Amino acid sequence: MPVTKRNHARRISWSPHGKWWRHAPQKGNDHTMILSPRRLSSLAEAAALLADRAKGGRIFIPAGPVEPLALADAFRAEPGLADDLTFCGLFIPGLNRLDWAALSAKAAANIFLPSPDFATTISDGRTHVIPCHYSAAWRFLRDQDFKAAVFHLAPPDAQGQCSVSLSADASPAFFDRDVFKLGLINPALPVVTGAPTVPLAALDAWVEAEAIPPELITPAPTGDIDGLVAHVSNLIEDGSCLQAGIGRLPGAIMASLVARRDLSIHSGLIGDWILPLLDAGCVRDQPRALTSGVILGSHNMQARLAGESRLSLVPIAQTHGAAHLGAITRFVSLNAALEVDLAGQINCEFAGDRVLAGVGGAVDFLRGARLSPGGKPIVMVQAVGKDGRSRIIPRLSAPSVSIARSDAPILVSEFGAIDLEPLDAKARALAIISLAAPEHRDMLKAAWAHPSEARK
Repeated sequence: MPVTKRNHARRISWSPHGKWWRHAPQKGNDHTMILSPRRLSSLAEAAALLADRAKGGRIFIPAGPVEPLALADAFRAEPGLADDLTFCGLFIPGLNRLDWAALSAKAAANIFLPSPDFATTISDGRTHVIPCHYSAAWRFLRDQDFKAAVFHLAPPDAQGQCSVSLSADASPAFFDRDVFKLGLINPALPVVTGAPTVPLAALDAWVEAEAIPPELITPAPTGDIDGLVAHVSNLIEDGSCLQAGIGRLPGAIMASLVARRDLSIHSGLIGDWILPLLDAGCVRDQPRALTSGVILGSHNMQARLAGESRLSLVPIAQTHGAAHLGAITRFVSLNAALEVDLAGQINCEFAGDRVLAGVGGAVDFLRGARLSPGGKPIVMVQAVGKDGRSRIIPRLSAPSVSIARSDAPILVSEFGAIDLEPLDAKARALAIISLAAPEHRDMLKAAWAHPSEARK
């Protein structure tokens, strides 16, 4: 790596406001040697250098819409290059489908949100799933040993600052960590007005790597959801601050809120569901009215939000931190369940024996909404699945409990909305049964009356 001389040393620091800044030159340090970033000629060279610096250790890989698939291709093109490396990232089910542990028979991965795409290497022990809340994933990135971090960035501006572009949730965990920092400078990534920036000079090495960011197109929900959407909409008032995730329901719910005013967003991600609210003038006109960690959706939405002055992209510590969430007035969390049992336990992860996702930030947001003045922790469940079976069942089986009964939310189905928190066990079970489809209620009542029979 080339070394250049400067009259005074400059240290680079990350500020909590999302900008890098340089300390003033210090007197008395003449002829101090500081490193300038090394420009690499190709992704193949970048992969080789990264493998050398991180050998036997863990590498942070950015995910979501900035997953560096071209870097993975460079590893794949050189058999053995990924040997003894552990790749770690917040890979999003349905979007980030590359299994990084599969780049080599001797590679490994740490992930937080499992999906069927990682099933093979999870089964053979090369991909290790860390089952935790999203807020805990931030602590893992901050506290655990890493040898290197990859940053996927928009090109530098006139001051040498590179926008982190569409994703600021995880990469800031490494801005001030003593790890090898590799930058992938991508001309196809938009410069996002409200995103943090990284100075090119803060990197150890960088390479130009142009690649169009992926889109996440969410299918329309199946089944009759009009009743569920109406019940959720009735709970949301003017002036609410909304959180929503990936999935089929958020778009339909947001489209039902176009008559609301003075809304804001505080969410782990912002998807295409924001567009109807922007078009209808529902969003509060002030800075940080749109606060998120990731922009995740269509290219049209990515381009529109890139120049949105109300948008602020921030790290997980802010999007999912309890203190931040509890300080928001009228914070409404909107998360979906796969199954709910009569104790109020909720499954967000499993379909039978198949793992579809992790718990993610659902519990972080649910608890934050409980702490928020006027907040509402909403969990939505479609009462009947595509196979005609009830999604409200007598009892969940471990390990499918994603949300404990002690974190009782406002539960909503097509048949109503009930706040479970103040209810005793019997009242809670009867309330949940009332949210099931009518044809399944007798079965559920019998299961509640004779729990030993239901477990057979």
